[in-house]
Amino acid sequence: MRPEPVASHVDRQAAIAAALLDRALPPPDGLLVPGGGPIGRRFAVHRATATLGLVSALATRHPVLERMLGAETFADLARAFVAVDRPKTALLLDWGGGLPDFVAAHPDLADWPWLADVARLEVAWNEAHHAAEAVPVTIAALAAFDPEALAAARIVAHPSLRFVETAWPVAALWAANGEAETIAPGAEFILVLRPGADVTIHPVDRAGHAFAAALAGGATIAEAAEATLAIDEAFDVGARLVALVRLGAVAAIRCDRPQEDMP
Repeated sequence: MRPEPVASHVDRQAAIAAALLDRALPPPDGLLVPGGGPIGRRFAVHRATATLGLVSALATRHPVLERMLGAETFADLARAFVAVDRPKTALLLDWGGGLPDFVAAHPDLADWPWLADVARLEVAWNEAHHAAEAVPVTIAALAAFDPEALAAARIVAHPSLRFVETAWPVAALWAANGEAETIAPGAEFILVLRPGADVTIHPVDRAGHAFAAALAGGATIAEAAEATLAIDEAFDVGARLVALVRLGAVAAIRCDRPQEDMP
């Protein structure tokens, strides 16, 4: 028997994957049980297993959100999400980033608007957890720059650095594993990163968040300082830069002059 063409095999795999995650689709043609009969019931089992796996993956990535909603309600939410946002690849670590927006738009959750921000923080935590490794620069490396060279330098942000801006105090809520008697609205700015073995969560003020974001976006230290001082004229640029280095948020400091690059 001649081997099946690759294109046909790929198409069949895509059809199986689509049918596994969409109950409205019938099993693809040509699927048979070992004895040669129809695959109906067996495919239903595989479909349930595939959905359960995706729901479990979301629960693993969003433990606080699951705790706040309850396991049963979270599972219902996850199944509804899977129906509209399916993994594009077998690597589930790259899937699920759309859940916060899905939660925010869900009409049944409108009375709990902070849930979407909790989900955003958990997405950032997971991205930081799985980001590439890098050795942060030290205070000694920072101190090696003269002020003029430092002002013109740019940083390379640590690969794990993520920024979260929310309308609710979700950092404390997340740290408390979702347990809170009352939740009052209030903007919060958070840096999430993993400079070593553990992911760390750092609430900062608006100016500090803007400064770090500008640096991570490629601005020179002088440019980031100028933009941030427009937000807070009392912003201490030097102290905040040192704080970012101490957090491990800076993987390198680069100058235009190659001989002044710092690892």
